[in-house]
Amino acid sequence: MQLVFPSWKKQNKPQIQALKLDKKDGEIPEYLVETTEGKEPSAYLFEMSTEQLIRLDSNRAVLITSASPLDQQGESVSGHLLAGLISAFWFKQVDGRWYADGQQTQLDWIGAFGSIGKSKVVKLSSNQFALGVESGDCFQGACFTDLMLYELGGEKVKSLLKHSIRIAADTMGVRGDCEQILKQPVNKVIRYRHVESAQSSINCVDVKSDWAIKANGKNPGDLLIRFSGFIEEQKTIEKIAAEVGEEESTIVVDSILSPIKQQQLFRYREGKYLLVSGKNPTPEF
Repeated sequence: MQLVFPSWKKQNKPQIQALKLDKKDGEIPEYLVETTEGKEPSAYLFEMSTEQLIRLDSNRAVLITSASPLDQQGESVSGHLLAGLISAFWFKQVDGRWYADGQQTQLDWIGAFGSIGKSKVVKLSSNQFALGVESGDCFQGACFTDLMLYELGGEKVKSLLKHSIRIAADTMGVRGDCEQILKQPVNKVIRYRHVESAQSSINCVDVKSDWAIKANGKNPGDLLIRFSGFIEEQKTIEKIAAEVGEEESTIVVDSILSPIKQQQLFRYREGKYLLVSGKNPTPEF
């Protein structure tokens, strides 16, 4: 980090740094606040964190960082719809010493509240690496996690997916009875009475997954995502109008809990992973 940011301190925590973003490398979000006006490329303040450092070969390495945007006073400007920034910085080794050798500051904007989520490095093939980033958010009790994949090249990082893949979703915070619902016998009709509301009509969901790339050869291996969990389906049987003096109606529903155990297979073709088989069971929010 000191090769890229001379003021970086040897501390294992995020630090505020000015980062230059060039418009030719991607669209700059409108909510960013320039620290230097009238110059190209413009500089912006971020709270920077190191994510991954990957030795690509004997003489080349790439550093992946994440950054949360700040205003000119060093205060966060992040929110639900404000993503975190992923950047890449390359280094080369010459005569036993490492030198900065290129950067890709706007690799991608993903996540929420200025956080990209969690990252990990996996083998893409026998001699290639990939960066997986799992990011998500919660809104009104419904939560989700999406996966993005990037190929870590010697001079450029590029996306391996046309769009993110949803790998987890749950509605545990939407209704107060979801924990109870998800413990009921599977594939059995259970009748309930709910106070009618926008929340009561939402099915209880808890779906997770694990993913892996089968990196056994010289070409990128298949991406396999395995889902597990439970999804409730409700069918309204009766609506009971509110009695005199009461404000809320009641609905009678039949609830069926279905187990989820399925997978999706993606195959690398012309620089991208494309779906070969399987369906994604996670609901859209």
